[in-house]
Amino acid sequence: MTTLQEIMTENVVEVKPSDNLFTLAREMEANDIGFLPVIDDKFLGVVTDRDIVCKGLAKGQDINNIEAQQIMTEKVYTGFPDMDVEEASKLMQVQQISRLLVVENDQLKGVVSLGDIAATNNEQAAESALSEIKKSTP
Repeated sequence: MTTLQEIMTENVVEVKPSDNLFTLAREMEANDIGFLPVIDDKFLGVVTDRDIVCKGLAKGQDINNIEAQQIMTEKVYTGFPDMDVEEASKLMQVQQISRLLVVENDQLKGVVSLGDIAATNNEQAAESALSEIKKSTP
Protein backbone atom coordinates (compact mmCIF):
# COMPACT_ATOMS: atom_id res chain seq x y z
CA MET A 1 0.00 0.00 0.00
CA THR A 2 1.39 3.36 -1.06
CA THR A 3 0.45 6.34 1.13
CA LEU A 4 0.10 10.01 0.30
CA GLN A 5 3.10 10.81 2.49
CA GLU A 6 5.26 8.76 0.12
CA ILE A 7 4.20 10.62 -3.03
CA MET A 8 3.18 14.11 -1.88
CA THR A 9 5.04 17.26 -2.75
CA GLU A 10 6.26 18.92 0.43
CA ASN A 11 7.34 22.53 0.90
CA VAL A 12 4.21 23.86 -0.79
CA VAL A 13 4.18 27.60 -1.56
CA GLU A 14 1.72 29.22 0.87
CA VAL A 15 0.12 32.64 1.23
CA LYS A 16 -1.40 34.58 4.12
CA PRO A 17 -5.09 35.52 4.30
CA SER A 18 -4.12 39.21 4.01
CA ASP A 19 -2.01 38.81 0.84
CA ASN A 20 -3.52 40.76 -2.07
CA LEU A 21 -4.37 39.52 -5.57
CA PHE A 22 -1.21 40.99 -7.05
CA THR A 23 0.91 39.00 -4.57
CA LEU A 24 -1.08 35.83 -5.26
CA ALA A 25 -0.72 36.15 -9.03
CA ARG A 26 2.99 36.90 -8.71
CA GLU A 27 3.53 33.79 -6.55
CA MET A 28 1.65 31.61 -9.02
CA GLU A 29 3.65 32.95 -11.95
CA ALA A 30 7.01 32.71 -10.19
CA ASN A 31 6.39 29.12 -9.10
CA ASP A 32 4.47 27.94 -12.19
CA ILE A 33 1.48 26.81 -10.12
CA GLY A 34 -2.28 27.29 -10.33
CA PHE A 35 -3.29 27.25 -6.70
CA LEU A 36 -2.07 28.44 -3.32
CA PRO A 37 -2.97 27.21 0.16
CA VAL A 38 -3.95 30.01 2.55
CA ILE A 39 -2.28 29.56 5.93
CA ASP A 40 -2.49 31.55 9.17
CA ASP A 41 -0.97 29.28 11.82
CA LYS A 42 -3.27 26.62 10.37
CA PHE A 43 -4.71 25.67 7.01
CA LEU A 44 -7.66 27.93 6.08
CA GLY A 45 -8.40 27.31 2.41
CA VAL A 46 -7.03 27.67 -1.12
CA VAL A 47 -6.94 30.25 -3.87
CA THR A 48 -6.83 29.07 -7.48
CA ASP A 49 -5.98 31.00 -10.61
CA ARG A 50 -9.68 30.73 -11.46
CA ASP A 51 -10.59 32.31 -8.08
CA ILE A 52 -8.34 35.25 -8.89
CA VAL A 53 -10.08 35.82 -12.22
CA CYS A 54 -13.70 35.02 -11.35
CA LYS A 55 -13.92 36.22 -7.75
CA GLY A 56 -11.34 38.98 -7.95
CA LEU A 57 -10.57 40.57 -11.31
CA ALA A 58 -14.09 40.16 -12.70
CA LYS A 59 -15.40 42.45 -9.96
CA GLY A 60 -13.35 45.32 -11.38
CA GLN A 61 -11.73 46.25 -8.08
CA ASP A 62 -8.11 47.24 -7.51
CA ILE A 63 -6.04 44.05 -7.23
CA ASN A 64 -4.11 45.59 -4.36
CA ASN A 65 -7.30 45.91 -2.30
CA ILE A 66 -8.62 42.35 -2.59
CA GLU A 67 -7.19 39.85 -0.10
CA ALA A 68 -6.81 36.08 -0.32
CA GLN A 69 -9.33 35.59 2.49
CA GLN A 70 -11.98 37.37 0.40
CA ILE A 71 -11.73 35.00 -2.57
CA MET A 72 -10.39 31.75 -1.11
CA THR A 73 -12.32 28.52 -1.16
CA GLU A 74 -12.78 27.35 2.41
CA LYS A 75 -14.47 24.02 1.75
CA VAL A 76 -11.49 22.03 0.56
CA TYR A 77 -11.25 18.26 0.40
CA THR A 78 -8.11 17.00 2.09
CA GLY A 79 -6.27 13.77 2.69
CA PHE A 80 -3.97 12.72 5.48
CA PRO A 81 -0.37 11.45 5.32
CA ASP A 82 -1.25 7.78 5.95
CA MET A 83 -4.13 7.76 3.45
CA ASP A 84 -3.88 5.08 0.78
CA VAL A 85 -3.27 6.41 -2.74
CA GLU A 86 -6.17 4.35 -4.09
CA GLU A 87 -8.54 5.89 -1.52
CA ALA A 88 -7.26 9.37 -2.37
CA SER A 89 -7.79 8.74 -6.07
CA LYS A 90 -11.40 7.70 -5.44
CA LEU A 91 -12.01 10.83 -3.34
CA MET A 92 -10.55 12.98 -6.12
CA GLN A 93 -12.76 11.23 -8.66
CA VAL A 94 -15.96 11.60 -6.64
CA GLN A 95 -15.27 15.25 -5.73
CA GLN A 96 -13.93 16.03 -9.22
CA ILE A 97 -10.69 17.59 -8.04
CA SER A 98 -7.21 17.32 -9.54
CA ARG A 99 -5.23 18.14 -6.40
CA LEU A 100 -5.58 16.94 -2.84
CA LEU A 101 -4.00 18.78 0.05
CA VAL A 102 -2.45 16.58 2.71
CA VAL A 103 -3.29 17.95 6.17
CA GLU A 104 -2.60 16.69 9.68
CA ASN A 105 -3.83 18.48 12.82
CA ASP A 106 -4.83 21.54 10.74
CA GLN A 107 -1.25 21.77 9.46
CA LEU A 108 -0.49 21.52 5.75
CA LYS A 109 1.97 18.71 5.08
CA GLY A 110 1.93 18.62 1.28
CA VAL A 111 -0.11 18.25 -1.89
CA VAL A 112 -0.83 15.33 -4.21
CA SER A 113 -1.89 15.75 -7.84
CA LEU A 114 -3.33 13.27 -10.31
CA GLY A 115 0.12 13.30 -11.92
CA ASP A 116 1.67 12.17 -8.64
CA ILE A 117 -0.82 9.32 -8.45
CA ALA A 118 -0.12 8.30 -12.05
CA ALA A 119 3.61 8.27 -11.31
CA THR A 120 3.06 5.60 -8.63
CA ASN A 121 2.22 3.07 -11.36
CA ASN A 122 -1.42 3.63 -10.55
CA GLU A 123 -2.23 5.14 -13.94
CA GLN A 124 -5.63 3.47 -14.06
CA ALA A 125 -6.78 5.21 -10.86
CA ALA A 126 -5.47 8.56 -12.10
CA GLU A 127 -7.03 8.12 -15.55
CA SER A 128 -10.36 7.16 -14.01
CA ALA A 129 -10.35 10.22 -11.75
CA LEU A 130 -9.32 12.52 -14.61
CA SER A 131 -12.02 11.06 -16.85
CA GLU A 132 -14.70 11.84 -14.24
CA ILE A 133 -13.38 15.36 -13.74
CA LYS A 134 -13.38 16.04 -17.49
CA LYS A 135 -16.94 14.70 -17.90
CA SER A 136 -18.33 17.33 -15.56
CA THR A 137 -16.26 20.24 -16.89
CA PRO A 138 -18.25 22.28 -19.42
